[in-house]
Amino acid sequence: MAKGKPRRRPVIALMTDFTWHNWYLGVMKAVILGVAPDARIVDLCHDVSSRDVREGSFIIGNSYRYFPPGTVFCCVVDPGVGGRRKNIVIETDEYLFVGPDNGILSCVFEEGIVRKVYGVEPGEFTLSPRGATFHGRDIYAPIAAHLSLGVDPAAMGTELDSVLIVPSTKPVVDRGGEIRGRAVYVDTYGNIITDIDEAFLESLMPGKVPWEEMGVRFAGRRVTGVKQFYEQGMEGALMVLRNSWGYLEIAVNRGSAFEKLGLREKKSLEIVVSPPAPETTGA
Repeated sequence: MAKGKPRRRPVIALMTDFTWHNWYLGVMKAVILGVAPDARIVDLCHDVSSRDVREGSFIIGNSYRYFPPGTVFCCVVDPGVGGRRKNIVIETDEYLFVGPDNGILSCVFEEGIVRKVYGVEPGEFTLSPRGATFHGRDIYAPIAAHLSLGVDPAAMGTELDSVLIVPSTKPVVDRGGEIRGRAVYVDTYGNIITDIDEAFLESLMPGKVPWEEMGVRFAGRRVTGVKQFYEQGMEGALMVLRNSWGYLEIAVNRGSAFEKLGLREKKSLEIVVSPPAPETTGA
């Protein structure tokens, strides 16, 4: 008998705003392993800002394509838990996404890769909820586990024709020709990632983007030039760079930009990029 390819263990990627400071995440993993004991569980992120579905969607949208085909993403940022929002499964050509219908999975629709969406009620493929405050344990973890075993999402629920979308923030060009964007994520180093990406700048400045001459303003500060990596900035000084995700990022070489700017939250921080004036020649 010819040997076939070894069966690949299913991958389940977890993203929540639970942090690491309670037992909720551990219980979700236990539920998954109770259904799919061979599953490989990847902790994508558990430090999403509390209840911030737009930030969670940003993280998923910049992460999912690095996972192997067949990965099931279980995404729980759920400020409306216990309310009337639906529990959904999104099917794409390569991945499955599970979570509440509250905008956390908006990025999947923005990418244009959705094939079908299903609404799932508690039942055969979930636990019997004990209360209505922990659907991560009772609903989403067991659904993700069953999907990882190959259960057809169509067998779990009813196909939907509409879901809630929370659009991601996008940079704009104002009347003066300046590019205005916003902070969308602050990492554990205090680096502030903005929604201004390289592709957007290249679409405005075809040919070559003048990275070294661009002025960037934020929180009453101004820097000139966009760097490529942290060591190009003076130690302890604010800088702007293109990060490995393709976004402009405010950083401090060997420090925290978030702390240096004295910020309490990210949503109010606006970033303004001023492209250098085009060169003019005399008659």
